[in-house]
Amino acid sequence: MSEETLNAVRELLARCTPEERAAVFRELRATHAIHPYEAAVGAPAEMILEAVHRAPELTRRMLRGVIADAAFRTFVVAALEARGWKDVTPEGNFAYDYSVDDGRGPITIQVKLQRSERGAPVVKAGKRYGFDGEVFMTETQKTRTGTDGAENQTRPYRYGEFDVLAVSMQPSTGTWDSYMYTLGRWLLPGKTTGEMATMQPVAKVDGEFWTRGFEVAAQWFREADDGKRMRDSATKRAGVKGKKKAAKKKAPTKRVVK
Repeated sequence: MSEETLNAVRELLARCTPEERAAVFRELRATHAIHPYEAAVGAPAEMILEAVHRAPELTRRMLRGVIADAAFRTFVVAALEARGWKDVTPEGNFAYDYSVDDGRGPITIQVKLQRSERGAPVVKAGKRYGFDGEVFMTETQKTRTGTDGAENQTRPYRYGEFDVLAVSMQPSTGTWDSYMYTLGRWLLPGKTTGEMATMQPVAKVDGEFWTRGFEVAAQWFREADDGKRMRDSATKRAGVKGKKKAAKKKAPTKRVVK
């Protein structure tokens, strides 16, 4: 079809009523799939979306995380490739979602979604985590739970499993192309040695620990930082108080029987 014919069709559609355009669309949909996944599950896109719409909140929340992952490939990885980076993500399941390389070595990335409740972003006081003002939150743990041979929980991430954490800020920005980045080694520690905390603060603006630019985070990753890490000051204070209380407790005296 020539460009002239296409323009004529466009002009004709522009003169149609909404009902007429909808009728044309239905006829086109009968012979044109929107995505290969329709054939994979044997259902049209409209039915798949309706199933998602009717799904429980937990299912929809998990799906939003999947969308954040796909959006990262569309908006971030594609842009990095245009600037000379290569997507070197291997096949299989890993603790990271992507691995990219600019010729100086690969950097692994875990993608998460900004936490929200009842359709609104979760906001916390930043002072607890050493940030000025308020912070957003993200949940950093694996989808499936379990234990290893030593009965350790395998759902929490461990330090070293990924280099950079990318948090989709869609709940607060309304767009899927906005991310905040920090280093995996900077995240708050969990309950056991080497484990990351499930909930992590996300700064609202660029600063010492968070940036809106992936390549800034990549530079941070390759620089020495003297082991700095975000700190949960509330947990730290609780730990100090606990030690003081324990020190005040006197050991029980032993009765000597003569």
